[in-house]
Amino acid sequence: MTFEVLRKKVQDFDKKVGWDKTEFSQLVGFMQEELDRLKFSANDPDRVNHLLTDLLVLIMQIAYRYDTDFDFELAKWFRSAEQETK
Repeated sequence: MTFEVLRKKVQDFDKKVGWDKTEFSQLVGFMQEELDRLKFSANDPDRVNHLLTDLLVLIMQIAYRYDTDFDFELAKWFRSAEQETK
């Protein structure tokens, strides 16, 4: 699944269940909660996978609100990272 397809799928689901009205600061708070849980889950691969998925969905919830183009942003990131490693 591409980032764009995932972003649209999350957006459609959010609209269906009413989560599209969740405030930005609340989404960031949820991300922090998931990151805090992740810190203590290193020995449980299933838990890590679940938490990473939760984080990805939260990222997509923010991304569709800002019309984030991950292909563009990742290409930009890699160009910058390559420059920093030279």
